[in-house]
Formats: sequence, C-alpha cells, structure tokens
Amino acid sequence: MRHPKRHLPTLLLSLCMAAGSWSGGVAAQNVHAPYYPGTILPNRQPQATMDQQLVTFYKDWKAVYLSGECGSGRYFVKVNADHKPVGGGAAPNTITVSEAHGYGMLLTVMMADYDDEAQKIFDGMVRYFQDHPAASDPGLMAWNQIEGCGDSTDPFRGDVSATDGDLDIAYALLLADQKWGSQGTIDYRSEANTVMAAIMKHEVHPRTQHLMLGDWAGTDGDPELEYTTRSSDFMQSHLYSFFAMTGDKRWQTVRDKTYSIISDFTQRYSAKSALVPDFISHLDTSLTPARPDLVEGPYDGSYSWNAARYPWRIGLDYLMYGDPRALYTLTTFNRWARATTHDEPGNFNSGYRIDGSAIEEAHNEPAFVAALGVSAMINPDNQLWLNNLWDNLQRRSIRDHDYYGNTLKLLGMVVMSGHWERPQPAPLKKTAHVPVHPSSGSAAPGPVASLPPASHLMLARGFMFKKLLGRRGVS
Repeated sequence: MRHPKRHLPTLLLSLCMAAGSWSGGVAAQNVHAPYYPGTILPNRQPQATMDQQLVTFYKDWKAVYLSGECGSGRYFVKVNADHKPVGGGAAPNTITVSEAHGYGMLLTVMMADYDDEAQKIFDGMVRYFQDHPAASDPGLMAWNQIEGCGDSTDPFRGDVSATDGDLDIAYALLLADQKWGSQGTIDYRSEANTVMAAIMKHEVHPRTQHLMLGDWAGTDGDPELEYTTRSSDFMQSHLYSFFAMTGDKRWQTVRDKTYSIISDFTQRYSAKSALVPDFISHLDTSLTPARPDLVEGPYDGSYSWNAARYPWRIGLDYLMYGDPRALYTLTTFNRWARATTHDEPGNFNSGYRIDGSAIEEAHNEPAFVAALGVSAMINPDNQLWLNNLWDNLQRRSIRDHDYYGNTLKLLGMVVMSGHWERPQPAPLKKTAHVPVHPSSGSAAPGPVASLPPASHLMLARGFMFKKLLGRRGVS
C-alpha cells in the first residue's frame, strides 16, 4: 500500500527574538516532513503564534537545563538544575541520566532551524555520550552520572544502560546526519549505526524480540526481569526509521512484537480504555501487569510516570508512518481520556490503575498532558480536545515543574506544532538500462507494506531500584 503524501505549509515564523544565537529570517522558512494525511494540529491560534510559543519555551528550557560543566566542548541536560528532587531511582547528587541525554539530542537537532548554536551543542552532547559508555558496549550510554561528572557506582550501577535513552540517541544521530551531513568533525551516521547495532545486540531479547529494560536485564538469571518490558520504550516510529535507514528487517520484527504486546495486553486487561502499565511482565508465558515493586515501586503495574509517555510514543508512529495499529489503540485511549476528563486536560490524574480508576495523586501534570496532546492529533474528531491540551500547556510556567515535566512538555510542543522530524532514506537511483514497470502489481515500498491482515490488527521513567539491585546481589 502506497502512502499518499501531504505537505504541511511552509512554516513562517513572525518572531521578534533577541539577538545572539537565535536565528531569524533564513531559519524562519522551514519545510517539514509531512505528518500522515488526516492528522491535525491545534488550530485555535495561528501557526506563527504556536511557533513563537515553542521557541520561547525552548529558550527557557535551554537556559535552565543545558549545561557545559563536564569538560570543554561537552554538553548535557542537567536534571537537577532546577533544584527539584530527581526521581526515577537515580543516585543522590545525580546530574543527568541517559533518558535526559536522548531528549536533549532530539530537541537540539529538531530546533536547529531556530538556534545557531544547535550543531555546536549537539556535537558536545555526542562527546559527552562518548565519554560515558555503558560497560557492556561503547555504543550504549551509561545511564546515570553524578556530581563530579562520573558514573554513579554501587548500589546504583550507573554504568549499565537504559533502552529508551539509547533509542532516542540513535534516532537523533540519524536526524543530525540528515541535517548537517557526516563529513565534519563527527560522523553522525557512523555513530548512529554503532548505537543501533549495540541496541539490537544488548537491548532486544534474542528469543522473544521484545525491548528489554536495558543491557542488564536477564544477565542475573532472573526471568521475571528478563521478560519484562517498559511501555515508555515503545518507540515504533524509531524502529521503523531504523529499518528504513538500514534495511535490517529485524527492526520490523521488534516493531511487530511491540504492537503484539500492546494488542494482547489491551484485549485482556483494558479493552475499554487501552491503558497500559509502566511495566509489562511474563512475556515468555502469559503477559501480565508487573507486580508492585518489581522495578520501581507500588505502581509498576499501573499507568503511571513511565506509561505517561506511551501516548506520545505511539502517536508518533501514526503521525510519521500511518500505522493502523497505532490508530486502533489510540482511538480507544483518546475516547477514554476525553470521557474521563470531560475534555478538560486539568482533570487528568497523575496515574491510573489498569481498570481505569484513579490513583490518589496529583493531577494536571504536564508530563501526562503533553503526551495526551500528541495522541489527540490522530483524528479530526479530537480538535477541541487538542486545542484545550495545547492551551493548558501554555499556562504552565517552567518554574512550577521539574526537569521531567518541563522536558516532556517541550517534546510534546515540538510534535503538536508540526516540527517533529524523521530521517529520510536516500532516494533509490534508477539505472538507465533497467526497465521500470509501474503496473507490475507488487506492493509499493512503505511502512504499511509489511503489515499483517486487518483481522490481526486488533489490538522509565525508572531504571534501577533498590529491590532490583538487591536481586542482582548489590547492597
């Protein structure tokens, strides 16, 4: 099936930005890769207004969280720069985690049209990544650094990897190669290939093909952890891009496995809401929500701070590639979210049990709200809901939230304003003496060409924690 193409209008920024590193006229004209036909953007405000809001918040975010304190020409996202507690099982005095580094690289390359410092910063982030390899493979990043710029040690084991950070780093490197080429100081494409190969070797289960929690999962002989996956790692658009850029069909296998997990879980446990938990276990037998305290805490088997990112990740696969499996599950999820909140984003709770009942915590957190916005973009029926979500985020001050909420808000705004990008394979060159037969009847190449039949289309934040570490014999 060939994907029809739609080109978003050229985005013209009518911004009055301060002089310095912020680009003006040249960068104001930027044609983006089209989102899938039938998807929507917020439309309550003009595009130029949304672009201005995006760039303003990016500047604020960059001023707070971007740091160069770990060596000349090195940059990283300083998660404790706002002096708020750092969660996710990180060590005391944590300055960053690989999750944050992946986010920073994505944001820097995608905002390059509006920031003259972008390539310098991106290159500094690549150098920081190279300075902190995981013990298993230099293509993966050590997940946790602390004050003094070293990896955290026992009992936090900062030299192991976390899958989500590595996936984002590989994707950002592919975008950098597309944006700047790889003939300069850093060969972005070669770096991307190294990271992708390491992910496949160490973070994809060799038998079941699911995304593991990191390079450490299963190495201690604990099958419960070996056969557990994190829903916030479900980055199907990344996986398809890796396939498209390398031709390695194993990425398609991992992508299909991920959709199979979603389908099996939601049919069994959450058919009316399509909620998924932070962690899904027992992938080798009969999958279940993770039991409390398996990895992070009492809500491991609930839609909590890890799963908050899930609608953003799945939504991107529909926006980028139009996969009907994403549309299917997010249509149910969106219907449930809108009914639960009565189309008021501020009513969304900071966590739900899989039966849809609210966890007794705060609500109206940007980490959750931003992901809902990306999910809403899949269907014009969600226009009012999407507009409300965008407006909700614009009322949130960066001072009122932590690294996690502010960064997920910014990532969501990049998508919702139409600025998310995907790597594009080089076009195939036609050979003069080879005839072309457009009416041959074979399926056109594209992301849906290998989908299963329609009948089959039914459908971390935390990394290392005390209980997990105890299981690994670390005290």
